Amino acid sequence: MTQHILVLSNYLRNPIEGLVGLLKNWNAGYQRNKKVRQTIRELSALSTAELNDIGIGRCDIYAVANGHRDHKRAAEVNSNLGGWV
Repeated sequence: MTQHILVLSNYLRNPIEGLVGLLKNWNAGYQRNKKVRQTIRELSALSTAELNDIGIGRCDIYAVANGHRDHKRAAEVNSNLGGWV
């Protein structure tokens, strides 16, 4: 009888663990997308001059918000600043 209970326990535990894992992954993705949307919203609210000051162009907002490090900088950098603002 104990063997049957252990086998049944294994059959029930695996789907439940799978469902819990699925819900955790969904929640993590939802939270990440929420942060990306907030970043896009905040960067889009900046003026073009402000975006140029921080070194990104308006076309780079999506790439920056998603954490792409290889996005192409569309903003022109003022060589007179020499890295100082």
